[in-house]
Amino acid sequence: MINNPFNVGFGEEPYFFIEREAEFNSISSILDSDYPEARAMVITGTRGCGKTVLLSKIKKAFNEKDNWITIDLNPFSNMEEQLASHLYDEGKMRKLFIKSEFNFSFHGLSFSISGERPITNVNSLLNLMFTHLKNKGIKVLITADDLASNHFIKSFAYSFQSLIREGFDVFFLMTGLYGSFSSIENSKSLTFLLRCHKIILGGLNLRRIAQSYEDAFAINEEEALKLAKLTNGYAYGYQLLGNILFKRQSADINSKVLKEFDVRLEENSYSKIWEALSQKEKEICIAMENSSAIREIMVKTNLTNSAIQVYKARLLKEGIVSASARGNLTFALPRFKEYVRYRSNLFDQE
Repeated sequence: MINNPFNVGFGEEPYFFIEREAEFNSISSILDSDYPEARAMVITGTRGCGKTVLLSKIKKAFNEKDNWITIDLNPFSNMEEQLASHLYDEGKMRKLFIKSEFNFSFHGLSFSISGERPITNVNSLLNLMFTHLKNKGIKVLITADDLASNHFIKSFAYSFQSLIREGFDVFFLMTGLYGSFSSIENSKSLTFLLRCHKIILGGLNLRRIAQSYEDAFAINEEEALKLAKLTNGYAYGYQLLGNILFKRQSADINSKVLKEFDVRLEENSYSKIWEALSQKEKEICIAMENSSAIREIMVKTNLTNSAIQVYKARLLKEGIVSASARGNLTFALPRFKEYVRYRSNLFDQE
């Protein structure tokens, strides 16, 4: 194999790819249900855990179904207008919309759609479009990657809830970092997100990572498992380590490999993760350098038991720590302890 099978580009599906079958099936079952438990879903987790790849897999799978249309929206521009434009251009349904009875236009886009009522705004246009789709038994999956709290998503939230109230078969699947989604969720104008179905992505299965490395490097199970443990199940770490080793044409782990692994984790992921942490969360991470015991972390950070539980819950949801052993916190991200030590050493030198 000449081309590197491990892709470190965020959101791209690489040659060696580990399926998230449980999460894929969970989302698919909701979309396929006659009585879905949720119309809005969010895939969340830490940066680099595979949110965008899973979103793309779902979108592709349902776009191939005859009775589905999937529409991807940019959350940083008018989402209602994007939705109307994409539906109008959709090959499966365009023939339903191209009529000559009246016209409607916005931002240079013109629509000719049959109907008895005049169209005065984009929401009226969407209602007419979804009425056509419902009559034809067509369902719509709307996707948006990397959700942010802005006036576009707030406006779309109102429009989306209106479509649901009208009884249209429409779903909204989005991705977002836990911190970003949490701030959106707490917005008074976006309370519908409190009720949406949440899929929190954790680490990948180490055995599957090991099997992948066995195939890629023609090594034995013991050697492959050693490599898998170094990634700690972190999706980006899995791809990054494989990418580095493939370029070196060797599966041996030495100081040079670890140094490159650490630097690229920092540049492409950890620096952004660190910047998003609160000051107290950073203090907890620094305290975890020398001890995993929660009682000792509390002493070093001057936190009460109730306070440490709040921060612990946030760090768990952010995918940064693990609490597999009672009374202890460990880092869930590979070599994040080394990164925190590097950061704290920089701080000490300032």
